[in-house]
Amino acid sequence: MFEQQLVNGLVLGSIYALGALGFTLIYGVARVVNFAYGELLMLGSFITLTVMTQLNIGFFIALPVSMVAIALTSVLVYVLTVRPVMRGTHLQALLVTTGVLYVLREVAIYFWGTAPRQMDMGLDGALEWGEIIVTHQRLLAIATMIVLVVALYAILYRLRIGKALRAVAQNRAGAEAIGLSVDRMIGFAFAVSGAMACAAGALIGGLYAVDPTMGSAPLLKSFVIVIFGGLGSVPGAIVGGLLIGLIETFTGSYVSFAFKDVFTFLIMIAVLLLRPAGLMGGRTA
Repeated sequence: MFEQQLVNGLVLGSIYALGALGFTLIYGVARVVNFAYGELLMLGSFITLTVMTQLNIGFFIALPVSMVAIALTSVLVYVLTVRPVMRGTHLQALLVTTGVLYVLREVAIYFWGTAPRQMDMGLDGALEWGEIIVTHQRLLAIATMIVLVVALYAILYRLRIGKALRAVAQNRAGAEAIGLSVDRMIGFAFAVSGAMACAAGALIGGLYAVDPTMGSAPLLKSFVIVIFGGLGSVPGAIVGGLLIGLIETFTGSYVSFAFKDVFTFLIMIAVLLLRPAGLMGGRTA
C-alpha cells in the first residue's frame, strides 16, 4: 500500500513539477506572475487532442507539434499583453494576464465546447512489480518530466542562449549593459514556458480528461509550488512539485481525500511564515 502510494505521488508530482517549471521560469526571467499560464496548459491539451484526431496521428507525434504551437501562442501573449505593461507595476501585469486567462478560456469554449473529452494516448497495459502496479500512461508522465527537465537543464547550462537567459534573470540592468536583448530573452522564456505548459496539459488530459476549465487547478498548484520551492528557482519547482504530489497522495490515502488541498495550503502558509524565500529561494533559473 505504501509503495503504491509512493509511486502514485511521484507520478502526480512529476506532472505538478512539469507545470510549475514553466511558471517559475517566467517569474525568474521577467519577474511576472503569469496568470494565463493555466489556460495555455489547457489549450495545449486541446490542441494535442485536435492534432491527433484531425491528422490521425499518435500522441508522441502530436505532442511536439502542439508544444511548438503553444510556445508561439505564449510568445504572442507576451508581445501583445505583457510587454506593454512590463515597465508598470506588478499589479498591472497580474491584471492583464488574468484578463488573458478568461479570453483564452472563452476561445476554448467557443471552439471545443464545455463537455469533457477523453484523449487516447495509445498506451495500454501496466508494469507490475510485486504489489505495485503502474500503468504505462503514468510511466510516460514520469519519463516526460525527466526528459524535459534534462532538456531545460541543457538549454540553461550548456547553450549560450541559456547563459544569456540566466544573466537576465540574475541582473537585468547588467545584461542590458553588456548588449543582451532583454526583450528577446523574455520572449524566449515565454516560449519555453508555453512548451512546458503544453506538455503538462497533454499529460493531464491523457490521464484524466480534457475540458476548458482544466487549467485552473494546475495554475493554483503551480503558484503554490513555486512559493514552496522558491520563486524563480528551477530546482525548487522540481523539488516542490514532487513533494506536493507526495503530500497530496499520502494525505488523500491516509487522512482524507477531501483534506489533501488543505494540507497543501497549510504547508504553503507555513513556508511563507518561516521561510518566505522558499526552500531554494534566491536561486533563479
